[in-house]
Amino acid sequence: MVFYGWGYVMGKSDKKDKLLDSSQALMMGQGYVATTIDEICENAGVTKGSFFYYFKDKEALGKEVAQRFAKQGQMALFANLSEPSQDPLKKIYDFLDGAIECSKNSDKKGCLLGIFAQELSETHPEIRKICETSFNGFIANFERVLTEAKSKYAPKAKFKAGDLAEYFLALAQGSMIIARARKDAGVMERALVQFKDHLKGLYKK
Repeated sequence: MVFYGWGYVMGKSDKKDKLLDSSQALMMGQGYVATTIDEICENAGVTKGSFFYYFKDKEALGKEVAQRFAKQGQMALFANLSEPSQDPLKKIYDFLDGAIECSKNSDKKGCLLGIFAQELSETHPEIRKICETSFNGFIANFERVLTEAKSKYAPKAKFKAGDLAEYFLALAQGSMIIARARKDAGVMERALVQFKDHLKGLYKK
């Protein structure tokens, strides 16, 4: 679907969107390597000819899926952390509360970028770079709000906001790996609750 002004027209991009949606769903469940082009096309209800109309090969598709997933994640993050008038610590706690609620959704199978980073870092450098850029962007944005909260509530504390932001990302990604291995959706919820409690200790609030 392509948008023009206030309306939209149905176009060729519908098939491309279906291929991207299909790829993301399959790769979230079984990884990049195990997902075949034939599976993607069958799941999307799109011909193989259409696949190669939009994508040179599977790697080109993987890069676009990763970029789209990263963009969606950034938009969600900005929605939670970019309200200028809100108290920075409240923004952080609201963000964590939202993440905790999201973690209770049994349909969530993890982070596509985390899956790609584990699976493809040594073999697909361009996809690895997309993952790195997205992770660095998250850390930088979370660090910004953590720094604002530190300035207001814990200016003399010795912890570094950047290290704390990196720790959160490592905690979240590690929790998703353990949850997949154990088939235990509660792992991430428990980890996030512990992280929030840790922040309360650091910020004394």
